[in-house]
Amino acid sequence: MQQPAIIPSFCNLTAEKLFFHLIGLSHNVMSKISKFLTVILIFVIVSSSLYQLGRQINWDLSNKHYTTAFRYKDLARVSSLYGEPPLELIKKFDQDGKSLVLFKTNLATTSKFSVSRTVEDLKDAGISRGVEVQNIQLADEDEFRRLLEYLKEMEPQLLVLRGLGSVPLPSWLTNWIEKNKVVLGTVEFRNKEISRKLTKRYGVPSVRLHRIFDKEVGTLTEIERKARYVRAVKERNIGVIEYRLSLNVEPEKQANLLESVQAELARSGYKVESVRNVKGAKKEISSPFWLILTLVTSSIGLIILLILPSRFSNSSAILAAFILMVIGGAIGLTLYPVLTRQSVALLLAIAAPVAGLKLVKEYGRSFRPDSGFSAVFLDFVGLCIFSTFSGVIVSGILFDQSFLIKLHQFRGVKVALFFPLLLLLALAIYLGELRISEVTFDYKKGLAAVLLLGLFLFLLLRSGNFSFLSSTNLEEAIRRGLDRAFLVRPRFKEFLLGHPSLIAWLYLAGHGENDFQFCKLGLLLVGFMGQISIINTFVHVHTPITISLIRTANGMIGGLILGAIILTILVGGEFLWKLKKE
Repeated sequence: MQQPAIIPSFCNLTAEKLFFHLIGLSHNVMSKISKFLTVILIFVIVSSSLYQLGRQINWDLSNKHYTTAFRYKDLARVSSLYGEPPLELIKKFDQDGKSLVLFKTNLATTSKFSVSRTVEDLKDAGISRGVEVQNIQLADEDEFRRLLEYLKEMEPQLLVLRGLGSVPLPSWLTNWIEKNKVVLGTVEFRNKEISRKLTKRYGVPSVRLHRIFDKEVGTLTEIERKARYVRAVKERNIGVIEYRLSLNVEPEKQANLLESVQAELARSGYKVESVRNVKGAKKEISSPFWLILTLVTSSIGLIILLILPSRFSNSSAILAAFILMVIGGAIGLTLYPVLTRQSVALLLAIAAPVAGLKLVKEYGRSFRPDSGFSAVFLDFVGLCIFSTFSGVIVSGILFDQSFLIKLHQFRGVKVALFFPLLLLLALAIYLGELRISEVTFDYKKGLAAVLLLGLFLFLLLRSGNFSFLSSTNLEEAIRRGLDRAFLVRPRFKEFLLGHPSLIAWLYLAGHGENDFQFCKLGLLLVGFMGQISIINTFVHVHTPITISLIRTANGMIGGLILGAIILTILVGGEFLWKLKKE
């Protein structure tokens, strides 16, 4: 009797046929495992990220306290000019008794540990003191002991230790800091290695201090100063604002300005408190080891499955790689917890835009035949949601007290802004978005390429807290106007540039066939700059996540409006182009 063809005949099956038959079975099994693993990873990462998101929102809402610090040197100068004693001046500014006076001592000078007579008056009046010690790396054991005596006499509630590198402090000095519950302060944009070490080793609370530096005091207008203070507290987890006093403005006017700053912050739910109760000084927040390990391994695994070409998706290497990731993640988080989290966060920030492009090309409605305008906007919103959730994952991985107050921070901001564009370019060529063999180059395309590259470099130089290109007064005025109008200002590179370009690309990619390849590539890259910016918004964990969510939503809404206008113009232009070709 003849054997059915669907049943392998092991009598006639050669070794080669048997091998390929077994491999075929393995591929089928692994395909099911790959799909099952993807579903499991999505469920795990969504639930873990939402849990972290809830914790972050709760931290934001329950930590709305700040305090105000006044330099004693500023008080002394204004006092000598206007004839009011420093104690009376501080009472004029500090009506609730919760601010502090900051004394500075520099170990590079001769008068290092002189104590003002005003200190006793401040103690009697119940006004808190702070001490900032500069160039602490110059101290030897004798000077450390003199510093301790100085601190005992000053009885500060806030201590700012500044020096180059990691300075080993004597144990008796750190014991005194712990025993007296002194809060450490780190000056924004300045070295914080000493506070980082003390916080990690001894659990000493640390807060961020926002400072207007000497060269800025006489150059900022009242509007600019107010905007600086308000934005610092609301958007950067600042616990202490150092309110600088100007010599050319009467004390009453400066007191009124401070009251307006406090009133505006109060409208957003912020309250003035003593320094021991401000952001960072209260109970420490951290994420459990198992939760971070889950986020790290599941997010990397999911990104790999999303980016990996489909023909490799059935390989048994996926399962082995995931097991290795779990083991490697556990080892990394145990030995180098900060570095591991920073590395994974950077990897996700780079890879997420690439995964977004691959997803929209495979599942986007804009690329279907006869798709309408609604498909373009649905795909745009879907991409924004994907990028936002990718940012939430990164933020969840970095959710920890040290990152919230920026003792540690996300590393590679400029790399995460620029490098994904190179990967997107490579992926666009791979997906056929640009067929290099069919592109004809002329001076117009060369000029467009130069302009596009110039735009990328301009945005790269303008990114971050420090840049070679400072913003103009007009730009700052527009930003303040957007802050007032939308509660949180959307990013220019999103609503004004990236999002409209992405909407235009989605339309042309679905309707333009093979026309305008170079133009579509430019729109693709510029459009995804908005998606990269969304992710970049969330990697700054020191910004409250509620602010980041509102900023992203505002940018998406603004991008939808401008994109709709551009799309209307684009459809008219396409109609004229077709008439010309006919």
